[in-house]
Amino acid sequence: MKFAKLACSVAPLVACLGSVSLARAQAATSLSDVQKAYAEVDYERTRTLAAAAIQRGGGARAQTSELYLLWATAAAAVDHPDEARTAFSFAIASNPELKLERSLSPKIRAPYLEARGALSSTDARPPLAVTLRRHKQGLELELHDVLQVASAVAISTRAAESAPFVRRRFEAAPTRRIPTPPGSELQLFVQVLDRYDNVLFELGTEEEPQRMVQVSSEKPSPARPAPANSPSALPYYVTSGALAVLGLAAGGIATAMYVRREDAAREWNGSGCEQPGFTRAQQCGSVDDRRKKAQYLSVGFAAAGGALLMSSVVTLVLAPSTSHADVALDAGPGNLMLRLRTSL
Repeated sequence: MKFAKLACSVAPLVACLGSVSLARAQAATSLSDVQKAYAEVDYERTRTLAAAAIQRGGGARAQTSELYLLWATAAAAVDHPDEARTAFSFAIASNPELKLERSLSPKIRAPYLEARGALSSTDARPPLAVTLRRHKQGLELELHDVLQVASAVAISTRAAESAPFVRRRFEAAPTRRIPTPPGSELQLFVQVLDRYDNVLFELGTEEEPQRMVQVSSEKPSPARPAPANSPSALPYYVTSGALAVLGLAAGGIATAMYVRREDAAREWNGSGCEQPGFTRAQQCGSVDDRRKKAQYLSVGFAAAGGALLMSSVVTLVLAPSTSHADVALDAGPGNLMLRLRTSL
């Protein structure tokens, strides 16, 4: 069963531990406290402290992953498999490379394997990922969340190196369009958060943000200003192509007629037309007529083909320039892809 169909989430998991014990532990709990409790094999205390640290929120990605892992392991050890499976799902989402030691007991490994089994074997992407695409003067954000662990997405953007980042927080959704500040280059970083604003996934950082080229506006070239109602270049391209095809066809016919003319000329000059008692014209008059006709057709089609090809070039030159290009950049986990789209 996939994690999306499970009834548990972070909120009920925290609630099931008891609000009083969590309130006492939350104020001073840190990752080191949880690790210490785990090292002392105090699984109940590990479970309580890890939940308190998660609920306090604001954890970085590495810290969040470790806390969920300790919580899941402790919950499994004290016979709370559903709670452990859910916590393992968060741990795997924040650290896709997570592998449990095979030496651990089946009681601990079972909920881990169930959580990992919810991942699609045909999807090469990590369980949690973000893809960004340019959309007009903004961004389209796509959230890939197989385990359904994300609660919110925070994106911070700026248009200049010296400008401060502007942070926006949105509820998690498969796709969302986000306005961005104008500028030739956009700098940004993205964080995917749980319900307590702990970081589960990040794309870029404030120190090393992702960089995206802004989509070029559809403005005419300064050297060749185009009026608002400029004619379409498509009819010119179609006409030019048709003329070029006809020109090439005429050239092909001219070549065939030339070959036929050469064959007739060889026959006219051959020994077959030199029988004694008759003139060459009397013997092979039809051959000469065929030679002359092929010669006239070859010259005519060659001239027509040249004229058609020249007309194709002239039509192409006269076509109005109304094309523009859009530049876009897709950002995913650890990669950027530049796309150039040209349209009429």
